[in-house]
Amino acid sequence: RIVPCLYAFAVLLLLFGSTYSPFSDRSRFPEDVIYVDDDATSALLDQQSIYEEMFDPDSVVEVSVDISYDQLRKLQTDYEYYRARNTRSPIYRIADSVTFAINGKKYVVYDVGIRLKGTSSRCNFFNELLGIYNLVNFKLCFNCAFDDPEDYRGEARVWEEEGLQKRRNRTFATMSSIEAKWNIPADNTYVRNLYVQDIFRDYGIPAQKCALSSFRVGNQNLGIYRLFEPVDESFIRRYFPEEDWGGDLYKVRCTQTCPATYLLNNNYGVCKKKKGIEYNFDLKTNIGESRMDSIRNLLETVNDPYASKEDFDAVADMDEIALVQAINFAVGNQDDMRNNYNNHYVYFRKSDGKAVIIPYDNEIVLGDTYLWSMYESGMANESPYVDFNPWFNAPQENPILRRIVLEGGDYADVYTAYLREIADSKWLTEENYIPYFNLAKKKYADKLPFKYRHFSTMTINTAFSMDGGESCNGNLAVGDFMEKKKAAIYRFTE
Repeated sequence: RIVPCLYAFAVLLLLFGSTYSPFSDRSRFPEDVIYVDDDATSALLDQQSIYEEMFDPDSVVEVSVDISYDQLRKLQTDYEYYRARNTRSPIYRIADSVTFAINGKKYVVYDVGIRLKGTSSRCNFFNELLGIYNLVNFKLCFNCAFDDPEDYRGEARVWEEEGLQKRRNRTFATMSSIEAKWNIPADNTYVRNLYVQDIFRDYGIPAQKCALSSFRVGNQNLGIYRLFEPVDESFIRRYFPEEDWGGDLYKVRCTQTCPATYLLNNNYGVCKKKKGIEYNFDLKTNIGESRMDSIRNLLETVNDPYASKEDFDAVADMDEIALVQAINFAVGNQDDMRNNYNNHYVYFRKSDGKAVIIPYDNEIVLGDTYLWSMYESGMANESPYVDFNPWFNAPQENPILRRIVLEGGDYADVYTAYLREIADSKWLTEENYIPYFNLAKKKYADKLPFKYRHFSTMTINTAFSMDGGESCNGNLAVGDFMEKKKAAIYRFTE
């Protein structure tokens, strides 16, 4: 009796297995939900409109990740395995689905890749008894094929060419992936990072859009996360004119042995995390095609002691870089290209080959000192021309910054003019900041989880507040920081 049953089951698999779809029985699904992979509902998608609505400040966003304990266990195991090898896991595990509810309208994406994101922020986060007990950052990938036999072993997918191409091209809200980060700086306003991103874009600097969201993984409410569009080829097409598309994009980071100082000892290439191979300049576009001449030429030029102002202008948009540094200083960014030699991308425009800076991961800003602070004042009182890096306890090494921020440098006047302009603008006023805070509080104050549900939040105050000091995790009040920073800019630039 067993053999005929197995035979019948095999026949059914042959008949129906290759054509099975989660949408085959449409009666199971609510009519007000759009399924991104279902031809019947995906035709209703206007991905650009969804993108705009998701990042609209007035929107309310909720994200729910449906994932099994087995896949979460694999994420935890990946973290342990790669940490022991001093690198970070690049493997995406499989979430059954991710639901994005934007102003009440639900969009479901099936079969989504998920991995941990970050460097120092990665940690042990899951076990069978407690579930998710520590908050971590995630990256969700919509175009993962899960077909690598080494990563997925017996679970590796086998695709027909048409299906594989369709998956590789799959996006949600025009994005192939999205970053989700928890409130690791213990920012009681919840919008410091979002606010700084808006400053950059207001001054014409390409910077990720950011949206707050309630975030759930499995049956666990993880609280308020920040969602970021990825910096990738689609980002370049969104923020740059067409004549500048197609250039080399590098993510800039410190490696285990070398900070990204732009000195000649910095290296560049395509990172291979599985092998523990990392570069200061990690190529993200034109992989397999680029000879990386642009980054080589940039490093050689800025380290040439005889290079003229014209030589610098030929390899980099120095005005743009001066503006980025002025904004970073004005918002007290302690974890950037200047202070920690990281947290930015460099992109070489196709039209003229010049390097521009794309700021990234602007968390420790506007007086937020919870994680750490290199400055006793929270970087509120320092001179914008200081020739010292307190994090490395050494003189500033970046030759581009030395040309910009030091008094007498070729671009110091440009940098100074931008500092004064920002200090005089609405952006360094509490009056301009409060509406950001009030809107976030109105939308998400009731989305906070029980404080002691996760080890990450047991010792911090998670409530919304504009106050500073010990009751707000030791961070400066945003308004106080802005007043001190403006005074310092005026004092040192007279």
